[in-house]
Amino acid sequence: MKTYLLLGILILGLPLMSADGSLFEMVKTPADNNSLAPNICSFGDHFALSWIERKNNGPARLQMASWNGLSFNKKNLVTQSKQIFANWADIPSIIEAPSGDLYAHWLSRISNKTHAYGIRIERSVNQGRSWNSLGWLHNDTSATEHGFVSLIPENRHVRAFWLDGRMMSNPKGKMMLRTAIIDGEKIINERVLDEDVCTCCPTSAVQLSGGPMVVYRDRSPKEIRDISFVLGKSRKWSEPTTLKMDNWLMPGCPVNGASIDTFGNLVAVSRFTVIQDQAQVILRLFNEGQLKSGKEIVLDKDIPIGRCATVCTKDSIYTVWIGFEKNQAVLKLAQVSLDGKIKRKMTLTPIDGSRSSGMPRAIFSGGYLWVSWTDTNQVRIGRLKTDGSINP
Repeated sequence: MKTYLLLGILILGLPLMSADGSLFEMVKTPADNNSLAPNICSFGDHFALSWIERKNNGPARLQMASWNGLSFNKKNLVTQSKQIFANWADIPSIIEAPSGDLYAHWLSRISNKTHAYGIRIERSVNQGRSWNSLGWLHNDTSATEHGFVSLIPENRHVRAFWLDGRMMSNPKGKMMLRTAIIDGEKIINERVLDEDVCTCCPTSAVQLSGGPMVVYRDRSPKEIRDISFVLGKSRKWSEPTTLKMDNWLMPGCPVNGASIDTFGNLVAVSRFTVIQDQAQVILRLFNEGQLKSGKEIVLDKDIPIGRCATVCTKDSIYTVWIGFEKNQAVLKLAQVSLDGKIKRKMTLTPIDGSRSSGMPRAIFSGGYLWVSWTDTNQVRIGRLKTDGSINP
């Protein structure tokens, strides 16, 4: 153990001992200071980290670096622009399509208005060494908000979901949930899935055996903002359906979405919500096509901040979120069995409870659960050894 700890300190960074004795290892990244918006994406049997670097009086840069099994490779530039909209909550992402091509999304200012930005798509055919722009994801360039993107593989292509504010140029206009297919160099089949959703909560999506599923924070005329989902099957889409009626009355956007993942027929959705004035983080488990018979597991009701990220393996479901411990904001983890029993809960690391910590993200790779976040204008990533393996 002493040798292992020493290696962790020299190669990975200082390990943090959890309450149950597990080691959460901080891993060094190639990100510069003044970096933010980290995200993690799986590339076959490895993964990559993406983030934004901001420079004084210069263009912001979207960077990525692949993990080689021992350390991160040298970072590669995806794109740079003075028009990059660098936001703590609405973060870029990268995905590997079934074809092997990589696609990245980022936000670009459309006008000088504060909240006028759109979604740009980049494509790489050489595993991220160079990138070409495909332009706007959406067929609208109004000076409104477009963002909170989820990218998932579909057949040989990539499906995108996003929040689209083109109707909000009208004072009575609503934020929409839209989707489209990215097919090689083309963006096709754009359509509306929900005409009135919460304006600025992250979306999350997976590809199930029967088709894609996207979860998002909905919005009713009475300002109830519960989590809903839409399912796609045989080129048709279901009507928006509430995941669970929490009846959270919220007059503004909480910037706190849901996270979905799947293994086999099991679907796991974590969410931050408020039920009868009590903030909670809840994990819902159900088999595909059997939502009504699902099981709800309350992970935290001690005034959590939320911002959940959930990962499924063959043995367990792991959910990460921001909570509190002795008045200190911390990054928390719960490991839940496939039948819905909490195996363990632990604190990973202290964290800034403000927006500066961004949106934690998590994946499983190489026998480890990897978690990213922002700490004092610096991208961070850590890992925890687990006993599961990811869905192939």
